[in-house]
Amino acid sequence: IPGAVNYHAKQVFDEAGKWHHPTDLKKHFSALADKEKVVASCGSGGSACLNAVALLEAGFDDVALYPGGYSEWLRKGEAIKTVEDKDMT
Repeated sequence: IPGAVNYHAKQVFDEAGKWHHPTDLKKHFSALADKEKVVASCGSGGSACLNAVALLEAGFDDVALYPGGYSEWLRKGEAIKTVEDKDMT
């Protein structure tokens, strides 16, 4: 999905499986701080829900969930864009 940024949902939890503190979540999602609206998505919905809750806990006001996820995006024939990681050689 063009403009999408990947955040692994497992990273919103600490070693004990509890939510990170909101301050830590805010730091985790700091690259999104200038966005007016953030839409969480994933392949099936589970990870997107976890990230959406974490974004709200981090203080983001306008968080939405794209329930169809990447699977629906592809089925509909929507535009895709890939970005090569320049650090991988």
